[in-house]
Amino acid sequence: MTELSKLMAGGRLMPTCRVMGSAFVLKVSQGLLGALCSVWLAGAVLAQGWVDRDRDGVPDSKDACPHSRPNVAVDAMGCEIRAEAMACMASKGAGSQLIACEGAEPGKSVEPAKQASTANQGASEPDILRVYFAFGSAEVGIDQWPQLAKVHGFLKTSDAKLTLVGHTDNIGSEAVNMNLSRQRAERVKQIFVQDYGVEAQRLSIVAKGASQPVTDNDGPGGRALNRRVEFIVEAR
Repeated sequence: MTELSKLMAGGRLMPTCRVMGSAFVLKVSQGLLGALCSVWLAGAVLAQGWVDRDRDGVPDSKDACPHSRPNVAVDAMGCEIRAEAMACMASKGAGSQLIACEGAEPGKSVEPAKQASTANQGASEPDILRVYFAFGSAEVGIDQWPQLAKVHGFLKTSDAKLTLVGHTDNIGSEAVNMNLSRQRAERVKQIFVQDYGVEAQRLSIVAKGASQPVTDNDGPGGRALNRRVEFIVEAR
C-alpha cells in the first residue's frame, strides 16, 4: 500500500486538505478585501472633494471656478482675483503694511492712497488692509474674507513673508487683551495655511493687545476699528 493510500485509509488526508483549503480561501478573501478597500478609499476621496484639477489650492468640491488659469491668484471660492482686488506694499518696502493696490501691479510697492477722514477714524490714513473682529472674539467673519483674499493675492505674486499683528480695544485686562490679540493673529494664519495652502513659515505672529489703537476707544465705533489684525511685510 502506498503512503497516499495509507493516509487516505487512515482518514488523515482530509483534515490536511481542509486546512490547506482554508488557508487558500483566507488568502483570497484578504486579497478581495484589500481590493474593495482600495476602491472604497478612492470613492471616499472623490466624495470628500479631495481633488484639485486646476491646481489652484481650492478643492473641486469648493471650487466655483474649476478651470482657473495656471499660477493665478484665486479667492476662497477658487475664482481669479482681479488686480484691483489684490494687496500691495506701501512704497517704503520691507516693514511696511499691506494696502489696497489702487490699480498698481499686485505684489509691487505703491504710494498709499489717502482716504477722507471720518468721525471714527480721526485723521486720514492709507487704505491699509485690516481684518476686523467682533468684541471678545477671535473668529473671522464672512464679511472679512475679501480682505484675506487680497492678502492671499499678494502672497501668490510675491515671495515675501508677512507678520500678522493682532490688536484689541481697551476693554479688559492687559493679560486678557494680549492673549486675545494673539488668538486673532493665529486664527488668520490658520485660515491662510489650511484654506489657502500658504506655507506656515511665511507667516509669523505678533500680539500687541490694546497698546496700539488706530483711534480712540471712547465709543463702540472706535473700539470696533481697534479690534483688528494688520499685515506687515518682513525684511529679507
